[in-house]
Amino acid sequence: MMRTFARLALVAGASIVIPDVGLAQTPVGSTVSVAPEADSAGAARAAYRRAIAAYRQRDLATARAEMRRAAKAWPAQQAYLEGSAALAAVARDTTDAAAWLEQLAALGVGPDIAGDTAFAAFAGAPAFDSALARLRSATRIVARGRVAFTIPDTTFHAEGIAFDARARRWFVGSVRQRRIVTVDAAGAVQDFAPSASEGLAGVFGMAVDTTRRMLWAATTALPRMTGFTTADSGRAGVFGYDIESGALRRRVWIRRDSSAHTLGDVTIAPNGDVYVSDSNAPWISKVPATGDTLERFITHPLFRSLQGMAIASDGRTMYVADYSHGILRVDLVTRHVAALRAAPGVTLLGIDGLYLHDGALIAVQNGVSPARVVRFCLDAAGGGVRGAEVLDRNPAVADEPTLGAIAGDSVFYVATSQWEKYTDTGDRRAGVPARPVTVVRVPLDIDRPCHDA
Repeated sequence: MMRTFARLALVAGASIVIPDVGLAQTPVGSTVSVAPEADSAGAARAAYRRAIAAYRQRDLATARAEMRRAAKAWPAQQAYLEGSAALAAVARDTTDAAAWLEQLAALGVGPDIAGDTAFAAFAGAPAFDSALARLRSATRIVARGRVAFTIPDTTFHAEGIAFDARARRWFVGSVRQRRIVTVDAAGAVQDFAPSASEGLAGVFGMAVDTTRRMLWAATTALPRMTGFTTADSGRAGVFGYDIESGALRRRVWIRRDSSAHTLGDVTIAPNGDVYVSDSNAPWISKVPATGDTLERFITHPLFRSLQGMAIASDGRTMYVADYSHGILRVDLVTRHVAALRAAPGVTLLGIDGLYLHDGALIAVQNGVSPARVVRFCLDAAGGGVRGAEVLDRNPAVADEPTLGAIAGDSVFYVATSQWEKYTDTGDRRAGVPARPVTVVRVPLDIDRPCHDA
C-alpha cells in the first residue's frame, strides 16, 4: 500500500508543516519481549513528538535538541533528518543544516529544496552548496525502467499485480473498482474477476501459485472503493481463484473484531500455505494449503505496519517489510523474528513491495523521497544487508509506485497508483490529474549482481 511518510518541510516564513509519524506500540496479544530496534524506534518517535511540542512553544533550542535525539535513535528515518535540517534552517545554522543534508545524501534520500525560502540564506556558503550538490547527485533520476504496459482507465486505482508464466499474462487488481483484470502479451485488457463479484472488496496484493494453478488476492473493504457502506467496515479476506477458469475456489474472511484490518499483501510458500500481511492489526495470518480458515500466525513488537513478504525457496525463511521498522526475517518453523542489519548508508524503511531474486531482496520503496526500486544485497547468512543499488527512480514515470512481481530476470511494478489522487472517501482531489495505470519493467541483470559485488 502507498503509505508515504508525511514530511516535515519548511515553507515561506520559516513555519513548519507538522506530520504525525505516530508512537511505537506493542501489538495486542504479543507475548515476546520488546526488541531493541522497537525500543529505538519508540524512543525516536517520543523525541520527535517532544521536538514538535517545543517548536510550537517557540522553544527552538529544545526542539533542535529533541529532533537530534530522534535522529540519533533512528538515523535511517528520513523524516528525522529532514526535521533536523529544517530546524537548523530556522536557526540560520549553516553548518548544521549542511551536515543534515550530508546525512540525507549518504542514505540517498531527501527533498528537492530548490525554491525553499528557508534555505535561501545559505546559498553561496561553501559547506552548504557542497552538501546540496551531493544531495542532488544522490537523489538524481535513475531511468532504467521501461513501460511494459498500461491500462488507460484513470479510475482503476491499481495496487498489486501478479504474473502467470505459463499463460504469459498479467493480473492487475483495483482498490477502487473492486475488480481484477488480465493483460495479455498484446496489451489487451479483460475482466478476470468483475467488480464486486462474489463479495470482492478493494484488491491489494496478489500472487500466483503456479503449481496449483491458483491466483490469490488480498482484499479489504475501505471507503474509497465503489459501493462502500458502513456494513463493509472491518471486512477483509483472501480470495483464491482457479487461473484457468477464473472460478472462485476459496474465499476466507478474517474474523471481525475491535481491531482495524488492512490485508495488504499475500505470498505463497512452496507447500501451498498462503500468508497475508495485515498492516493495521498488525499480524501475519495464514491460510493452510489444505484449510479454509485465516489463522493468526504471528505478531511481534517489531510489527507496526506490515507490507510485502517474500519466502525463500527453503520454505522456512520469510522476509517481511515493515514500513516503520525495516526488513524483518521470520523463521516460519520457530516463529523467531529478527530485524535485518543494514550496512552504513542503507535505509530499509518505507518498503511496500518485497521480492527475492538471485540472493537479493528487490524492494519498491515508496516511503522514502524520492520513491525508488532498490536491490538489497544480503550477506552470506541472510541476516543482514551489505549493500544497496538503486534500480529505478524516476518520478516523472513512477509518481506513485506500489507493488510488483518478478517475471524472468526483471521486476515489474505498478508505477502510477491513485492513493494521492483520491481522498479517503473516494472523491477526486482537485487539481491533481489522474494518470493511466502504468506498469514498468526493470531488468535485474544490470550492472553487477550481488554475488559479484
